[in-house]
Amino acid sequence: MVAGHRRRLGSDLPVAVGGAVLFVAWVWLLMRATEPLVTVFAFASDGRPKLYAGLIAALAGLPGLLLTLPRALTPPPPMVVPSVRSRSQVSARRSSFLRTDVLGVAAFLLAQVPLPAPWGPVGKAATIANITKSPEIVELSARFADYSLGVFAVGIAAAVIAKVYSHAAALRVLAIILAVGAPVAAWVLVVNAIR
Repeated sequence: MVAGHRRRLGSDLPVAVGGAVLFVAWVWLLMRATEPLVTVFAFASDGRPKLYAGLIAALAGLPGLLLTLPRALTPPPPMVVPSVRSRSQVSARRSSFLRTDVLGVAAFLLAQVPLPAPWGPVGKAATIANITKSPEIVELSARFADYSLGVFAVGIAAAVIAKVYSHAAALRVLAIILAVGAPVAAWVLVVNAIR
């Protein structure tokens, strides 16, 4: 038993170290990604603030979808669990959302790149203004920085609902509605605020 536990720890250590290195590398890349990402969004929206806000809303809503949809679309566990014969059957039965959860956290960090931080918007707002030449886009980016945190919080709440109430189809549908509806609501609020 002890030897098996040590072997598992030994195999988990490289994965943990590799994950930490990848996380640091991802954050380092994101620190340099503001200009290219804002440039891509400005080009894709053709300088139209509403479309630009829609692109930001989609990016801000992506983490919540990655956290919620796999849980909401996974069928509930059977009421009667058949006997399990091997470890591979146990691991196959145990649904893990680690991959999509990691992607969700990575997407959350990415979503903050084109948004000026609510606590210090001056530097990034100046970068956005230099690229887009649009005061409306600068204003909606600053406003969306506040809303994006709320969108992410609703996404987490939706993922919890989908996981805890996986046996109730109506609540899983509610979780999907929350995850999809939060960025749409934020988009509507921001667009109405800059008129």
